[in-house]
Amino acid sequence: MNRIAFFTCIILFVLSSLVVSPASGQVSCAGIDSLSECPVTGCGGGDGELNKKKNRTVVPPAANILSRTLEQIRGWQQPNSWQSRSDRDSLAFRENKAVVVMGYLRDARKSGRESTNCKLGGETNNDFHLDLISNPDAPRASAVAAEITPRFRPTGWDFEKLDLLGEYTRFVRVTGWIMLDTMHISNPLTRATNWEIHPVTKFEVCASTITRCRSGRGWVLLEEWEFEEEQ
Repeated sequence: MNRIAFFTCIILFVLSSLVVSPASGQVSCAGIDSLSECPVTGCGGGDGELNKKKNRTVVPPAANILSRTLEQIRGWQQPNSWQSRSDRDSLAFRENKAVVVMGYLRDARKSGRESTNCKLGGETNNDFHLDLISNPDAPRASAVAAEITPRFRPTGWDFEKLDLLGEYTRFVRVTGWIMLDTMHISNPLTRATNWEIHPVTKFEVCASTITRCRSGRGWVLLEEWEFEEEQ
């Protein structure tokens, strides 16, 4: 084998390793045309270990769901730095649990193309980002993020509903897995913490007085909720 052929083989080997190694987070997005073809590790150079947490579809068992306040979540410690694609064993004490929280939905918006969803476009392939706040007048800087993912989105979890709930800053109750968005550890945030509820696995709207809802009554599932003019 001459030298040119030898080095060509080496280059092809390296490139093929980058394309087919899911664990490295370097899977190519080429040829992925639907979410069903997208691995849980995502593609396009993202953090495969983080993406696996974002892409969970298992409903958390009741024993793993902790009742917490937004204030408590804002107070959780997080590392000062994080190496992308690191294993997440040090975070398992939280990320193996889920939370249920009550608060006001300040805003709902559609996320763009991300490695977790293989950089596919369109509403059906991307997350709905929710900002949860403790009181109706609180700024975004105090918000805790929750994410509704395309892999866990029951019929009736429409963005139009969420957008309307955010417009009216409605009182809601959100259940979902705890996740630390380590991608933003070194980047400035417009919210209070990198700890998120991601993915959301249950979403309820207060259809009564806030006092009654805080006592555990008056909640309606998002998929069953319909806006009424008098609300």
